[in-house]
Amino acid sequence: MIKTLRDAEELVRTRHVITEVPTHGPTSLVEQVMGGRPTGSWRDHAKGRLAYRLGRMLRASKDVLAVRLVEGKVAFVDPTLWPAVYRVAMEPARRRPSLQGLSADARTLLSTVERDKRVQLDKEGPWTKAREALEERLLVHFSEAQDDDGRHVAVLRSWRDWASATLKADAARLSYEDAQARLRAACDGAPTGLGPWVF
Repeated sequence: MIKTLRDAEELVRTRHVITEVPTHGPTSLVEQVMGGRPTGSWRDHAKGRLAYRLGRMLRASKDVLAVRLVEGKVAFVDPTLWPAVYRVAMEPARRRPSLQGLSADARTLLSTVERDKRVQLDKEGPWTKAREALEERLLVHFSEAQDDDGRHVAVLRSWRDWASATLKADAARLSYEDAQARLRAACDGAPTGLGPWVF
């Protein structure tokens, strides 16, 4: 049973990829906190608040990458797979199609992130839909943080700014196909797919 942030981080280290909510792929934080797949809304479960709080904490952890991999849902990824995620995120053949259909706001926000390297936004506000579109298409790195007033905020970074030189070098040694294969294997094959913008 997962009760603390340390427990949750250890689960990510052990499994390499877990999703936040149940999917057809790897185990989820919600299932591990609750001791099984919930029936009905997990938020109404007695441990729903704990699962929610741990999910927020994992998003802010420097030892975990939160990225939409499985069925468009947030997955928490161990550092051993960060080069594969970066390789997939930066693949031009994947990025070009993912730009199609973006709203004008999403394109403006993407340009701002690429120019400024890092953009901080209120989690809910006029840019929420644009931010979510960029996040689900793996066009930016997304994390959460607390501002000076203690509010949770969304932090968008360009992938190039986020990745260390070592991570970039490790990613460069992977072919796109190898990176995809590593993620698929870590996601238990994800029979319904790793999301339309990932593969």
